[in-house]
Amino acid sequence: MITTANSPTLSASIHKKTFAQNATQTVWWPLGEGESINRWLLTPAEAELYHGVARPHPDQVDYRFVNGWVATGDLPCREAFRAILPDLAPVPPAPETFTEVYFGGENPRVDFSTFCFEPTRIARFARARLESPVAQAVTLELETCGVLHLWCDGALVATHAPLDRNIPHRARVTLDLGAGAHELVMRLEDLHERDTSCFFRLGLIAGADLRAGVEAEVDPARLRDVEATLAALRTTRLFHLEGHLCLTCDHSPAAPVEIILHDGRFADASTTMNVLADRLPLAAPVRFTIARAGEVHPLFDVAGIAPGCYGLAFSAQVGDVRLDHALGTTIMGEITRLAGANLATRKAEARARIAREAGGSISRGLLLLREGGATPEIEAIFTHTMQAIDRRHDCADFWLLPLIWAYRDHAGTVLPKALWARVRQSILGFRYWLDEPGNDVMWFWSENHAFCFHVAQYLAGETFPDEIFPGSGRTGREQKARAEARLQRWFASVEEHGLAEWNSSCYYPIDLLGLFTLRECCPDAGPRARADALIDRIFVMCALHCVEGMPVGTQGRVYEKELFAGPATELGAVAAIAFGGIWCQGHERAAALFALSDYVPPAACAGLADLGGHKTLVARYTQGLDDTARLVLWKSRDVQLSSVTGHRTGDPGHQQHVSEVQFAAHPLARSWISHPGELKVWGGGRPSYWMANGTVPRVYQEGPVAALVYDLDRHGHPVRFTHVFAPVELLDECRLEGQWLFERSGEGYAAIWSSAPLEPLETGLYRHQEWRNHAARAGWLVFAGSEATHGEFGQFIAAARALRPGFDAQALRLDWQHDGHRYAADFAIGALRDGAALPFAPLSLVPHVGFDGAPLTPLEV
Repeated sequence: MITTANSPTLSASIHKKTFAQNATQTVWWPLGEGESINRWLLTPAEAELYHGVARPHPDQVDYRFVNGWVATGDLPCREAFRAILPDLAPVPPAPETFTEVYFGGENPRVDFSTFCFEPTRIARFARARLESPVAQAVTLELETCGVLHLWCDGALVATHAPLDRNIPHRARVTLDLGAGAHELVMRLEDLHERDTSCFFRLGLIAGADLRAGVEAEVDPARLRDVEATLAALRTTRLFHLEGHLCLTCDHSPAAPVEIILHDGRFADASTTMNVLADRLPLAAPVRFTIARAGEVHPLFDVAGIAPGCYGLAFSAQVGDVRLDHALGTTIMGEITRLAGANLATRKAEARARIAREAGGSISRGLLLLREGGATPEIEAIFTHTMQAIDRRHDCADFWLLPLIWAYRDHAGTVLPKALWARVRQSILGFRYWLDEPGNDVMWFWSENHAFCFHVAQYLAGETFPDEIFPGSGRTGREQKARAEARLQRWFASVEEHGLAEWNSSCYYPIDLLGLFTLRECCPDAGPRARADALIDRIFVMCALHCVEGMPVGTQGRVYEKELFAGPATELGAVAAIAFGGIWCQGHERAAALFALSDYVPPAACAGLADLGGHKTLVARYTQGLDDTARLVLWKSRDVQLSSVTGHRTGDPGHQQHVSEVQFAAHPLARSWISHPGELKVWGGGRPSYWMANGTVPRVYQEGPVAALVYDLDRHGHPVRFTHVFAPVELLDECRLEGQWLFERSGEGYAAIWSSAPLEPLETGLYRHQEWRNHAARAGWLVFAGSEATHGEFGQFIAAARALRPGFDAQALRLDWQHDGHRYAADFAIGALRDGAALPFAPLSLVPHVGFDGAPLTPLEV
């Protein structure tokens, strides 16, 4: 919907406004057609919990799981918001309330996307100026998922209110502007329902010689200079293994700029960064001053900080306004290995580490109960966990599982009776499915969440068979019966189709939370047997894709933090116990349950995770609904290449990581190609800058060669380039030669070819480690090898050039030659060999594996 004040023709006549002469000045930037206004003065965020009236929700879960956004229908919070839409009549506040400056860099959107555990209504006003040298009609485009009100010179000229969760809508308004400067005020309102695309964009469609700016009591030159300084900040490294995290700047300000690096308390307490980078655990803010380009500023020592990805929040003050800027970085100090010779030893080592390392997960609380940990620490973990469960935070189903396990095994021991009574009430009072009343934003629809809810309901009902569960009014027996039927549907689905969230380093561990809890707590042999069988399948896939004990590769769902943190993932901790490998503190949720269980992975896993005397392994298999994920793996001891082929070609992407090279010599050395879903670096989009693809390419892999073909025109996506990440700071060699990028890490090699000249990024966070292809129709070829398979690096480079890749942009076809055949990845048709269609085979959930060039045979577990 779009309306304009007193104007059914969606246009308004605006004349030059006479501004009071005071200390305010305007800082201007040119605005051309196709560009957006992404510099605004902002008011502080207004935020309130906004639950709506509790009710059951239609249960439309059909157990045919897919990767992507699920249209759930309006939840109670959104119903409540829609009900007040007709009465919304916001009034722009006084100019002095606009105390922050937003600048978007490359990102055309004014973006406040984040993640909230509870439904949270947010609102912000933004103010900018628009100047026209002559009277003219100017057409602007508004885009949002929420509600926008736009004023020009105090007159309401447009209301755009799609209020469609995570789905952007566009609308246009034409303004008849008089010559001179005009004031624009925008109000954005939206609901944070866990992950929410919360943004607005105001772009210029038609208009000549315009410029946009911000008006404030600041010196224009100073504001420009400070903006440029913040935008040019970068860490000296992307990955910090020891010593100090250092910052530098690629801009020399005219006068020194004081900058603050904020501690973790800087972020709004109502939000979480659990799908983004973690909050930086600093004791206090760090202040430093940028005087000239190239200075290096040591900010803090990384020692003692748990491995992972962290958000760095910076600000600078200019007069009465504050400018904010954010970066992300990876810290991997103090990592160790689980080196026990057998599984029992590694489990014992993991239990000991989890017990003594700091961590607030309820899985660790369960382990401390078993291992005899300090009672006050266990009490604190349980209390914190139950607060989130009782408030029905999103992801509460994950935390409830170890809590039920703890109650079943330890109720009445160690902890005070009153605390155990609270645990009992939390279990009884939880909302276990959509058919029970609720006004929360818990997510019931994905593969992993549905399973966790069903396991929790099943075991809660089994634990309290005669109790009445207040949310449903049912007895425990009735709860268990309903959950058992749902569990059977869930198991039947994944047993037939495999897992939609294939190889996911963030969601396989969530599946394992439910699976280990079920097998350890379920009194019935049937569900236990199905749980054991699926755990076996997950561990086989994990072993297949392990490099040096670390599970990596193509994944059905992933976040940037998994891509940049290497072994610092929950699946990495599980693999470290199973196969030996790097152990990172703070990722113990599933690993703790594995270490407490008596589960033993299939014997075949050892020969898949470690190739032994073999040079290479090739595997092919499928996962997901209707074989949608057709997976190909090639690996040697030194490098691995894996891809999902033919998956949703040309569709808008979500969280699918389609192809990747991982080197064995360094746990953080990996390369991949993507089409950015957004231009906000370390943003919260799905897809984001590096995670997944805005538009999914045609992907095909044959042996050590993978091809990706992109068509960016299919959906009018605003990001007009594809790019490759190559961590030069970690690689032993990285050479750019024409359209080729050659990489070496230890004895592992990779060659990446681009159909258009590669533009190396010379500024910003990924300076010298990102290369862009600016063609809307683009082809990429990836070739993996090693010293064992190709000899020394120069020989490998010659073998890569002998592939002779060629790309036909009109036909959207990439071809190459390998092993005596001419292969092609055709965007429309699929894979071809010597001109004939090459269907994927085998279409089997059972991995078919071949060592050293031998024919593929089904893997026996």
